Amino acid sequence: MKKIFVFAAIAASVLAVGCAKNEVIQNVTRLSDAVSFGVYAGKTATKAVSDTDFGSITLAELKGTAGFGVFGYYTGNDAYAPATHTANFMYNEHVTWDTDHWEYAPVKYWPNEHGASAVSTDSDKLTFLAYAPYVAELAIGGATTTVDDGSSAAATEGITAMTGNTATASASLTFSVPASKDEQIDLLYGVLKTQSVNVDGTNEGTVGNPIENLTKQKTGGKVDILFKHALAKAQIDICDVIDQVAPTSSVNPTTTKVVVKNLNILGVDSEGNRFGTAGILNLYTGAWSSVTGTASFAITPLPAAISVASAPTSWAGLSSVEGVVEGGLAGLSTPEDKFEIMFVPGGKIRGVEIIYYVVTQDAKLDGGVSVVENHITKEFDTDGGTPGNQPIVTAKGKQYNINIQLGLTSVKLQADVEDWDDDDYPIDLPQNVTA
Repeated sequence: MKKIFVFAAIAASVLAVGCAKNEVIQNVTRLSDAVSFGVYAGKTATKAVSDTDFGSITLAELKGTAGFGVFGYYTGNDAYAPATHTANFMYNEHVTWDTDHWEYAPVKYWPNEHGASAVSTDSDKLTFLAYAPYVAELAIGGATTTVDDGSSAAATEGITAMTGNTATASASLTFSVPASKDEQIDLLYGVLKTQSVNVDGTNEGTVGNPIENLTKQKTGGKVDILFKHALAKAQIDICDVIDQVAPTSSVNPTTTKVVVKNLNILGVDSEGNRFGTAGILNLYTGAWSSVTGTASFAITPLPAAISVASAPTSWAGLSSVEGVVEGGLAGLSTPEDKFEIMFVPGGKIRGVEIIYYVVTQDAKLDGGVSVVENHITKEFDTDGGTPGNQPIVTAKGKQYNINIQLGLTSVKLQADVEDWDDDDYPIDLPQNVTA
């Protein structure tokens, strides 16, 4: 579900809700008895991604970028136990898309011990933990492993560390939110999409749960992974509202421009409730731990189309593209173009803080412009109560659409002319006298 929060400088907040659909692809199995994967991913509005900027990952983008990583656990006849078993079957196996199937190397095969279908009293089990986008490790061993940022250097943003291959613990990823909105990285973790069918025809595993304790599949079978979003996301748009209560009209960009200096998302300044900027994701439980955060997350850099570093001093200093226009940012017209940030869920958001200038060209004034500074803080009011009493508890997989409406009311003049106030003083010259 997507939650939409509308902020206005001189209007009430509005909340609306929409739904996302799922997008599906299945792989073609090429090797009998080989462990192969079918992958599914949630479909969301997104922008183009690259190897270093993953935005919001859809399945098409997952196939076209770095692929995903898998940790595999062979536990013999025993059920998977996070505190007992190591990733001894696959460790950060890199899985990529090739034309019509997912592939990895070296190819691994299902254990053949399987009770009634083999001369064995055991049923050997495999458990898989998966994540995306894939990152390469720089060192192996110990409780955590440093990962590559794409240049053979330790990563400082996104996935910065992972559980080592000797650790008797479920694979976990250390993640840090990129400071720049232009460097956002989505983070996915895998659960079971459809039950696995073993060689006896028995369905195994629980849909939506970890992919654990699977036994040998039939030829052509696959491990079906549904990737879920581990982060929360805020998608932000800014528009002006002129003499209306909805964005139906705009300032005249030839004489007035609305430019933003700062935009902050406000968390709740108490332990565990701040805006999440880093944490550790357990790929088995999907839970976050060791979350750190900030009470105020500054969104930088702001799009040049709406941003100035300081208050304008002249009209000439403003470019032709600056200024907020009806329906969204200047030059941006589709939902995919709205800027977005990812963050670690679990904390609370209580509102936004914005500093912006309304600049009007007026040759009669010193400097040729009038500049009005507006410093506005708007807090969530989700149930009609006192603003600030109902902050939003953020959750993984949720998108919060924050539409900041800058309410402007034009100064209107009206004139009237006061009537003369009569005050009579009769003077008779000469005075008339009656007979």
